[in-house]
Amino acid sequence: MSQTQKTLSLNGRTITLLGTAHISRESIDEVSVAIESQHPDCVAIELDEKRRDSMTNKDAWQNLDIIKVLRRKEGFLLLANLVLASFQRRMGENVGVKPGDEMLAAMSSAQKIGVPTVMVDRPVQVTLRRAWVKNSFWGKCKLFSAMISSAFASLPSSLNPYW
Repeated sequence: MSQTQKTLSLNGRTITLLGTAHISRESIDEVSVAIESQHPDCVAIELDEKRRDSMTNKDAWQNLDIIKVLRRKEGFLLLANLVLASFQRRMGENVGVKPGDEMLAAMSSAQKIGVPTVMVDRPVQVTLRRAWVKNSFWGKCKLFSAMISSAFASLPSSLNPYW
């Protein structure tokens, strides 16, 4: 068993938790091997349905209605998502893996052996909105400036994705 894998027993059921890194070739391989060798009843993936859909449908952004996003007062959330995705993508380029590939591998492995998958994360908008609301004005300024600067900053080639 891997150091990132823990097994728990709860109400007569065995639950295996597999810790992964979002930008790691080892995590992709470990997820596939674990699912295909253990044949679980279900695979729970730390992802919400919207993010799953955007990962599996690469053209979804073309259907995005910016006006609707702004009317729903989700402009900041869109900006935050874009900045975070850009940062993760650049980190992934340094190690040759796309962010979320381990989640796609889990979905693929589960589908291959006929096991259902369940998305078990809350929408990222909820997390970002809570972080925004709980911050002071100064905290919001720092958060916003950090997001903007990370959109334009280049990553050093020696960056370790496991920091």
